[in-house]
Amino acid sequence: ESGMAKYIIEQYIAAVGGHVALDRMKSMYAMGKVKMMTSELHTGSKVVKAKNMNKRGEFGGFVLWQKCPDLWCIELVVSGCKISAGSDGKVAWRQTPWHPSHASRGPPRPLRRSLQ
Repeated sequence: ESGMAKYIIEQYIAAVGGHVALDRMKSMYAMGKVKMMTSELHTGSKVVKAKNMNKRGEFGGFVLWQKCPDLWCIELVVSGCKISAGSDGKVAWRQTPWHPSHASRGPPRPLRRSLQ
């Protein structure tokens, strides 16, 4: 599936004018659906059993806002659990049901690190 996702992204980049046109964009908004395979979710002191324990997985959605050069924010909701993360280029933060809110200073981090 990751190969298919990369192909779709490359096709989108080509359709909007290539990397040169993409680099001129100053802000972005994306919204979509996610599917996660899981058997249980740990939320603080509580364990939530997945609603769909079969091969269908858990479904949810996300919203991502980004403004160049370093501002971004994402909200992800899966199985009733909401995760938020963001950065202003100097401070990155995240909020999850299973950890207290956390902020850290330093260089911008990849989005994937904020969700771990």
